[in-house]
Amino acid sequence: MRRNKKMLFYIMVLLSLILLVFPAFSSTSSLFPHQKIVRIAIIRQTWDPLDVAASGTASDYMHERCLREGERRYNVKFRVYDFWDSWNGGDVQNDLLFKKKIDVVIAPGGFGGWYTPEKYREKLRRFVFLGGGFYGICGDSTFGSMGVKHLHNRYTKLLNKLLGYQGFSPMLGLANVYTDISDLLEIIGIPLFFTKLDMIKILASLPVSRAPIRILSTNPPIQKPYFRQKIRVMLGNAPMVDGPLIKRLYMPRVITLAVFAGYDKPYTRSIEGKKAIIATTYGRGRVVLSAVHTELTLFNQKAHDIYVRNVLWLAHALPVKK
Repeated sequence: MRRNKKMLFYIMVLLSLILLVFPAFSSTSSLFPHQKIVRIAIIRQTWDPLDVAASGTASDYMHERCLREGERRYNVKFRVYDFWDSWNGGDVQNDLLFKKKIDVVIAPGGFGGWYTPEKYREKLRRFVFLGGGFYGICGDSTFGSMGVKHLHNRYTKLLNKLLGYQGFSPMLGLANVYTDISDLLEIIGIPLFFTKLDMIKILASLPVSRAPIRILSTNPPIQKPYFRQKIRVMLGNAPMVDGPLIKRLYMPRVITLAVFAGYDKPYTRSIEGKKAIIATTYGRGRVVLSAVHTELTLFNQKAHDIYVRNVLWLAHALPVKK
């Protein structure tokens, strides 16, 4: 009998300790760390020759590698989904952005965004307006913008012919900026003599290009660790310039995160001082457009971190104020 009472006493003491200690354990973040999960959709189009080529696979590898680096640095978990759309349907058009609970869309570049079905654009706009993030890189910085500036009719016909498109469709208009196409036209020269082989040579020169961008001090401080630094990155699309003045009255403010502080082939000095990376909002969502490929810049941890910090800000997962 005495032994049973002693055992009951020990059990009561143990239960009391558990009740006292468990609340402290459950409120201690170091013992129960919370890891933010960010769901990313990399969107590609079957009508974009760069997406279906081997370069698309190589690009996917670099995105994944940068995001894995970001996981270790920021204690987050990135879940990456490959989304594909054809002209008549696909992942974006079938609402997988919402069904998969995607946080950020990454449009990795190419020319597919310049010629898209209306439903595709509507789904992307709705996703961002309702709180999603859109990261438009290289050619897709144009897709997320108001369009192009200084594109003459004879060059429009040339580009459509080279890409096999019937024309250019409207862009998403998520940010009040244009792509300054005049910097590309300097490379093309006389359109009559410009061929598809010339276009391939230009594209082939981009991976080895390096030009400095200067990171600006901004609010929100998305790229705070690199404020006022010059970082050499891989070139891509032509730079961005301000959109129509009238649209500034009702569209959110565009924040210039980085400008070109130099140039490299195939571009000329004309790109210096123009926008390389911008950020803004659209409805409840966030937008980053990057003319340059920080994520594809080999052996440059700073460039990779710029990419990751942009993704985190788009996902509302970077500890900075809006």
